[in-house]
Amino acid sequence: MSVAVLSAGGGVAVLAWPSTAPVARFAEGAGTVAPDPNPPKPAVRARLDVVDIAPADPSAAELDVPERDTKQFSLLGITWNDPKAAPAGTVQVRTRSARTGKWSGWRDLEAGEAGSDSEGGGRRRGATEPMWVGPSDGVSARIQAGGAAEPLPAGLRLDLVDPGRAGGRGGAEPDPAASDESPTPEISESSVPEPEPSDPEPPVVETTTPTTTPTTAAPTSIAPTTALPSPDSTAPLVTPLPAYTTRTQWSADETLVTDAITVAAEVKVIFVHHTAGSNDYACADSPAIVRAIQKYHVNSNGWSDIGYNFLVDKCGRLFEGRRGGVTKAVVGAHTYAFNTFSAGVAVLGDYTKAPSAAAFEMTVAQLAAARLGAYGHNPATSTQLKAGSAGRFASGETVTFPRISGHRDGVATECPGDNLYAQLPLVRARAVNVVSGLAAKPLTGGTLANGVFHVRTVATLNWSVTTPSANLSRFDLLLDGKVAGTAPGTARSAAVKVPAGAHTVAVRAVHVSGATGTTAAAKVFGDATAPTFPGAPAVVLRGGTYSATSVPLTVTFRAADNVKVSALAATSPRAAGLGATATSWATTVRPGPALNYTLAARDWAGNARTATVQRKAVLPAETAAKRSGTWTARSGSSYLGGKALAATKKNAKLTYTFTGRSAALLFSRGAKTGKADIYLDGKKVATVDTRLGSTKYRQALWVRALTPGKHTVAVVVAGTSGRPTVVADGLAYIG
Repeated sequence: MSVAVLSAGGGVAVLAWPSTAPVARFAEGAGTVAPDPNPPKPAVRARLDVVDIAPADPSAAELDVPERDTKQFSLLGITWNDPKAAPAGTVQVRTRSARTGKWSGWRDLEAGEAGSDSEGGGRRRGATEPMWVGPSDGVSARIQAGGAAEPLPAGLRLDLVDPGRAGGRGGAEPDPAASDESPTPEISESSVPEPEPSDPEPPVVETTTPTTTPTTAAPTSIAPTTALPSPDSTAPLVTPLPAYTTRTQWSADETLVTDAITVAAEVKVIFVHHTAGSNDYACADSPAIVRAIQKYHVNSNGWSDIGYNFLVDKCGRLFEGRRGGVTKAVVGAHTYAFNTFSAGVAVLGDYTKAPSAAAFEMTVAQLAAARLGAYGHNPATSTQLKAGSAGRFASGETVTFPRISGHRDGVATECPGDNLYAQLPLVRARAVNVVSGLAAKPLTGGTLANGVFHVRTVATLNWSVTTPSANLSRFDLLLDGKVAGTAPGTARSAAVKVPAGAHTVAVRAVHVSGATGTTAAAKVFGDATAPTFPGAPAVVLRGGTYSATSVPLTVTFRAADNVKVSALAATSPRAAGLGATATSWATTVRPGPALNYTLAARDWAGNARTATVQRKAVLPAETAAKRSGTWTARSGSSYLGGKALAATKKNAKLTYTFTGRSAALLFSRGAKTGKADIYLDGKKVATVDTRLGSTKYRQALWVRALTPGKHTVAVVVAGTSGRPTVVADGLAYIG
């Protein structure tokens, strides 16, 4: 890597040229962007009103339109029938403020762009550039003849655009210069990113014209103020677009876009423009200005859509322009004869006399680096374009351009103004000093679920970047778009505190030049609240085969969380994984000692809570039952405890008394065994049939959850005809 230094006025600006690195190239090829077949209605719609100002004498060379009242408008221009014709003299307008009633001075309207070579057809009109004048309700115009008194073009008219305002109330935003009140916010303002803070700007040094000035460049009255050192690498950069306001957010009218828009194979050059007009607009008005320009370009110029691929306001906020231009090499209508293979970015305002500003210069530089890098081009290099039509250059003439050029480099115009044009060398220098290869890696310190990363209170952000650490000032850790912490330029991970609830996090890298790059935002959810177990777990017996060493039972429970339980497990009396939505756990235990039954719940953020209940499973001895009627003892290893009691006479009865919360009566079953009635606390509650095709022992045929306390359970022989025998193998209960 080679490092060049610009110095002046006691300051130093470090310009670090990128080392060679692979870059992802777009391979889209030429094509078209089709209009939306079902375009949505815009949230805010601009309105165009036209005023016929054609002179009565078709041979007139001058025009004077007296002051007149109009419907409210904020942007205006003068148009005429033949796009190849234009007034030979000076075109000027005056407007009356809708807020103060005062008239402005005379303002020059710049010659308009001829547009794209391939669009518009019969709809195209000649036009001046549109001028933003703020909310106005009166207009006057004049055209003063130049040296040669040529007739004015036919069909002259004033085109007045009202950009509309949020809520559909009509009219334009209040004139911020005429009132102490804040301007009415645009509908998209909640989505318009605030300008990012930057390091102090590199100082400007007065020097000679940069070596990359095109061989055919137009002369300028102000010499460029910063030399562009020659890099030793022409490697393209991999860098994302700056944050931008989408067409939906500035309320583009997609119903205006009725033609397919041409797409070239690549973007080779970025042409920088200014829109002229007032620089006194509030940045809250920027969406309205962009919306008004679209209306003028389509309905006044007759173009397919807004002519610029991107627009930038004086605060440095970027706006998506022509449809499809964010990801495709869309052919615009910004630099006549050179629209193909280029992208146009217009800075809102007039920079002929007003100074250029670092805020939007940095945005233009980062935009250029991203769009040129996407096609494998370094913004510090030059390239050649062939003129598609005759204009400043002959049709078919090959012209050499810096990758970042001014509008005047390709067209005979003052655009983008002397002061902004003079800063283009510094813009090029900044464009190669952007953050390259910044990419977010997966967050750590929590759990990703359904696209959201859940943490307790801290998330660890991880990232990679190809820009060398020495060229990075710092990394800003962004929480909901605000700086929540910083990390040094050598860092590749850092922790950020996450408050409770839903948030976004991102990493912004800050280059030593002041350029920034920001990763895509990731969704995070702060959650320091542990799951709960509403109510204690319950332990109940269940059916099945019992033995002196194994009692089948079920633990029932309910886990809850303020977000969602992500995992459940049993940890005692044995470990077992359970589903996140489980409400029961079937297991077996050894009867006798009291055991802890413990369940653990965890949420996505890693918060955990346990619930424990102590219970014991009891198998009373045969002698624990009180007998009535005739019962015969049976012995054998298959019986519970080696013994069982059998009776054949109807109403023979065994009664168990115990204190517990769940009970099960056990029987031996066979082809000749009969029925028994079950009584709980003196009331008959069931009849069980012990008959079974095969012989089985220690079978729980009656199981019941009970109210905790003292109970009696009785087995009464029913005396079933032909198979009266009932073999009682004992009782089990949970104490």
